[in-house]
Amino acid sequence: MEEKKQDCEQENKRVSKRYLAFYIIALFSVALVIILLSYLTQLRADRELANMNNALAQKDTTVQGTQEKMLALQDALQQQTIQLEAMQQQLEEIRAALGTEGEILPAIQQRMDEYDAYQKLLELGIAAAKEEKETAKACVAYLETTYGAGRLDGTAANAVFTGNFAEQYLKLKAQAG
Repeated sequence: MEEKKQDCEQENKRVSKRYLAFYIIALFSVALVIILLSYLTQLRADRELANMNNALAQKDTTVQGTQEKMLALQDALQQQTIQLEAMQQQLEEIRAALGTEGEILPAIQQRMDEYDAYQKLLELGIAAAKEEKETAKACVAYLETTYGAGRLDGTAANAVFTGNFAEQYLKLKAQAG
């Protein structure tokens, strides 16, 4: 019986050693799987972090480029503002030298009107001398529609013809019929 007991105990020891070995191998296998999963998770996290770093670097580069462009535009704006102020100052100096705009522009327009009217008066005189009635009538019609009778006979405040020229115009107009 003792022998049987010993055999039974030895058999139990062998079986328990087997279970123990199996249990230890299973624990190491589970630990190895957990380590492998942890490693794969870490690799995935590293890849995502690298992608985020690349995206952040690209955005940072874009922001830097935009800031540089903005600084360049601000510099250009400052330079143009300085140029504009200088030009405005020059314009004011020219206006001061020439007088006010209200005085210059009407005077220039008056001189241009007089020049045009004198040319037509000369054409009217040539047409009257050659006795070309149609050309003379066309010149009178142009002068009257462009300037009006008051400016041509010298009675208006801004007359084109005054003095002898007004008299000459009236004489030629009468000849043209």
